[in-house]
Amino acid sequence: MTVEGSYTPVFYWQGFVYLAWGDRSGRVGISHNPGLDRTFWLQYGYRQFSLLTPPLPLGTAAFLCEWLQRYLPLNGEPPWQEARALINKARLKLGLPPWPFPVNDLPAPRPAPAQAELALVQKKLAGRILWREEIAMALAENKGVVTTPLEDLLHWLYLAGEVTLLPGVGYDPNGEPRCRRCGQASRLLKVACSACGSGDCLVCEGCLTMGQARRCRPLYARPWPARRATGRPGREARPRLKFTLTPAQVDACREAENFVFQGREKECLLWAACGAGKTEVACGTIAAALSLGKTILYACPRREIIRELQVRLTSIWPELRILALYGGSSGKFGEADIILATTHQSLRFYRRFDLVILDEVDAFPLSEDPMLYYAVERARREDGQALLLTATPPPGLIARVRRRQVKVIYLPARHHGHPLPVPEFLRDPFLSQPGARHLPRFLVNCLDQTLAEKARLIIFVPAVKLVEEVVAWLLQERPGPDPNRPWVQGCYAAHPRRDAIIAAFRRGEFPVLVATTVMERGITIPRLNVLVLYADEERVFTVNTLIQMAGRAGRSSAYPTGRVWFLARRISPAMAAARRQIQEFNHLARRRGYLLADEK
Repeated sequence: MTVEGSYTPVFYWQGFVYLAWGDRSGRVGISHNPGLDRTFWLQYGYRQFSLLTPPLPLGTAAFLCEWLQRYLPLNGEPPWQEARALINKARLKLGLPPWPFPVNDLPAPRPAPAQAELALVQKKLAGRILWREEIAMALAENKGVVTTPLEDLLHWLYLAGEVTLLPGVGYDPNGEPRCRRCGQASRLLKVACSACGSGDCLVCEGCLTMGQARRCRPLYARPWPARRATGRPGREARPRLKFTLTPAQVDACREAENFVFQGREKECLLWAACGAGKTEVACGTIAAALSLGKTILYACPRREIIRELQVRLTSIWPELRILALYGGSSGKFGEADIILATTHQSLRFYRRFDLVILDEVDAFPLSEDPMLYYAVERARREDGQALLLTATPPPGLIARVRRRQVKVIYLPARHHGHPLPVPEFLRDPFLSQPGARHLPRFLVNCLDQTLAEKARLIIFVPAVKLVEEVVAWLLQERPGPDPNRPWVQGCYAAHPRRDAIIAAFRRGEFPVLVATTVMERGITIPRLNVLVLYADEERVFTVNTLIQMAGRAGRSSAYPTGRVWFLARRISPAMAAARRQIQEFNHLARRRGYLLADEK
């Protein structure tokens, strides 16, 4: 049944738990259309059929069904009374009021759906986990037409074991609710539901941005067929790069290809220095996977990076179909050789990909959201592999590498062969808040050095309110020649002119930008120095954040020796650890001979 709610109309599932019995054994099932189930089970000799409950939301019906399957003997004589006693026990576990057992007035068997329509739905759902409305969109997007109600086709496939039926919010074996789409057990709200009419329907707040997951809303899932069943051939598709890989990239690429060809390890971390070209190395992995006929997902937490990747990979492989999925993208249900997706969009995939490449594994929001890890993990086939890319792996991942649970490939050198800029510590015990005193001497020196070299400078600060305060402080001390064209500007994530200011800075229209951590990733600007002001603010400036910010400097061949300064009242443990890790990468690059001769 479809209802108009406070959002897009959705199909809600309300149905019965039933017991079907044959000559010697029985089955427990759930159905929104028992006549359809009678038709299906009559084919297998199950001729006795009894409803055990009144119509219930899917989450409740599924829990009662699983409870009976666990405790009810399903051979010998039909245990009708025992089944009812178990239903009552499970009902009490969920805190549900008693109900009269329904009169067993069964509807007549319904005609079985057409095989062609079943096959069409089966094909469109392969490798995905979707709401009924999304499956209808997938059919419409591919001009697939069915005349049988879609929920009946999906239920028939569920009975045949071809599709998994899950409540949006269900219960674990102990009766504790859990969202079956994002996997979270918290942030589940009880609401009066306009769809199923329940006063205590459960809605998941965790994945609300992807549409409401509710106890009465069904999810349908189907794994991608095995490679042997699809007959998907491998193809030789070497990346057409417009430059030659460096020795460091060649070595990393070879290791990454072996990770795929050998298939022994399930997970591999590509631990790359900032600006070392991990995407180019990932291309080698993609080529290896394509040659084996494997399915590939390239996931990343940020939409901007997915859009940029689509352009880059299309230029590298113009002959391949590359589909990019992000909020607002079109063609969400198309097929492709390589699928790029934000980690949120990965929630719609189910056991589909042989190789998942997960970029920026420590970046917000992925680093702080277990839901997104769950989504990416579920998108991978059970025997699939994952390649994790980052310059700053989270501590948990590093611990797994040290325990040899995850393979690691190091890419410690940049393409120009110069070492990573090592941060200089500028300790000022009297460092004041903006405007309280004159500009610190160290800050003035960094400014003068940057301007003398005709370079640019990003000054990172630990709070949004400091952006405008530091800009005003700098302009007060150094007004500049033209008040209408300030030499320093500021930006942060929610700044109304963020994109315009960053674009102007890229074009070199002003030399100094004050910014929050919004600029710590995905930014490559030539002739750039970096100053981290109040670098000892450890609540914001963690080890990984400091490494990422330092990684903005010295990326271009024209200015490979950019400077990095950490200005603070004290040297924090995070500052020391960040510098130590950068130095270790430089030592590794030297040992392997990746640096230019005059840098050794």
